[in-house]
Amino acid sequence: MGIEIERKFLVRNNDWKSLAEPTFYQQGYLCLGKKTTVRVRIIEKVGILTIKGKSTGLSRPEYEYEIPFEEARQMLDTLCVKPVIEKYRYKIAYDDFTWEIDEFLGENKGLIVAEIELL
Repeated sequence: MGIEIERKFLVRNNDWKSLAEPTFYQQGYLCLGKKTTVRVRIIEKVGILTIKGKSTGLSRPEYEYEIPFEEARQMLDTLCVKPVIEKYRYKIAYDDFTWEIDEFLGENKGLIVAEIELL
């Protein structure tokens, strides 16, 4: 079983943008329950299915699997809650950790969130 421990922060400026190249993400949710979340994601041309359990403190169980790109595309188009989320992700290494900064597009345009995984 995988375990995820992460912290998220709102970002207030763009000083970090020159530190990394962006990668385009599309993601949608098949299930948004209180105990389980199931997400489909496309990163460039790779499909990923992620299942996350309920948080306990700062951690929660997480399972992630690569799936065929075309199947991920079909799930995003036909099965996921709309709207599908689109964003650019920047990965920045700092002090033995990797920060992931998401710059959202579409309905969430203007939202920038930084996340650090602690495990």
